[in-house]
Amino acid sequence: MPAPTLSKTAPGPAPVREGPVRAGLRRTAALARAELLLLRRNRTLMSIAVLMPLAVVGLLASLGGEAGMTGEAAAVAVSSLVGMLLLFVVYYNVLSAAVARREEGVLQRLRTGEATDGEVLVALSLPSTAITLVQTVLLAAVGALALDLPVPGNPLLVLGGLLLGAAVFSGLALVTAVATRTLEAVQMTSLPVLSIAVLGAGLALPLDVLPPAVADVAEFTPLSPVLTLVRAGWTGGTGGAELLQATVVAAAWVGLSVAVVRSRFRWSPRG
Repeated sequence: MPAPTLSKTAPGPAPVREGPVRAGLRRTAALARAELLLLRRNRTLMSIAVLMPLAVVGLLASLGGEAGMTGEAAAVAVSSLVGMLLLFVVYYNVLSAAVARREEGVLQRLRTGEATDGEVLVALSLPSTAITLVQTVLLAAVGALALDLPVPGNPLLVLGGLLLGAAVFSGLALVTAVATRTLEAVQMTSLPVLSIAVLGAGLALPLDVLPPAVADVAEFTPLSPVLTLVRAGWTGGTGGAELLQATVVAAAWVGLSVAVVRSRFRWSPRG
């Protein structure tokens, strides 16, 4: 009697190993999606994000009249909106999220998983950054179609200014979180950064009316270089010592924030 033969099954495809960069991006995206779901429940922030661009569109319509606005006037108005979004959507929300997640013990639990510290903190800022980008694009589109608003002359420079500004104020939010013990204290601890940023960028008072020495110092405050880049991008400005200085100053704020966060950030409520 012939011996039974054993059928051999073909081996399946070898599993594809994920590279470290791709795995890090996947983890960051997953954390950012979870943060976005929580962000949608924040009615105050979502109201600011939706109503502020509409208010700016109405302001532009009232100022522009039938003749439309010049590129310089549009750049000033749009950069003011960008500044407010960076302060109240990016900075204030990232600060609130960091403190809330720490007090809930979420940050401490995330550190025990696969995600690195940098991935966890970057994920906190991505939803707010995305909202700021979307609102700016919508303002540009609605303004161009409905109000004859000049379109950006250098969109890449505007985008670069927005992303650099988001990095600056996300970093400052995490630095502020170091000194913020509870979520209720956010309103107090955020005031110094908000005040310096608003005054230094000329959003509350034109810099032209200030003494020259004070105006020169204002150029080194966190928001001022960002708005310089956005305005230059909207009017089509490129190159120049002013843009280089603005980029270096903004990058210095990012570097300073990273250094402070790496050495002082508290991950647990009792840390």
